[in-house]
Amino acid sequence: MNFFHVHPAHARDDFMLLSPLEPDKELSTYQCYEMKRKYYFCPKCGVRCLTFGGEGEIDVVDDDKGGKRTVWRAKWDGDKDTEPYVAVNGTTMDPREDFDLRILTEEKRVQYFDGRSEPEKEKDPRWDRPHYCGSY
Repeated sequence: MNFFHVHPAHARDDFMLLSPLEPDKELSTYQCYEMKRKYYFCPKCGVRCLTFGGEGEIDVVDDDKGGKRTVWRAKWDGDKDTEPYVAVNGTTMDPREDFDLRILTEEKRVQYFDGRSEPEKEKDPRWDRPHYCGSY
């Protein structure tokens, strides 16, 4: 399974986990980078859905229907030294009418790297489309 890194511009405001609300209890994890980053995996299929660095918290936010919704998201006090890190596996995001990963390509916000080829045969990065076996 691939990992299509999607980095939100602002980890706290642009990313909210709707389910599960307690990823440390409900997802499998692997810690790296001196235990500062967690790779969260689905315990059933093994797909990595999220990489997170920092502290998370359960929060209640306004939803788009005028109600409230409970979410898990990055906790941040605004200090640059404690800024959280989030990388979401774009291939695991639930489809929504108001979000389409192709838009990121069309707006040239995504650069595609050839991570499948041997180093001596690796193709240059490009903006227009994924390399062979890549994904939008």
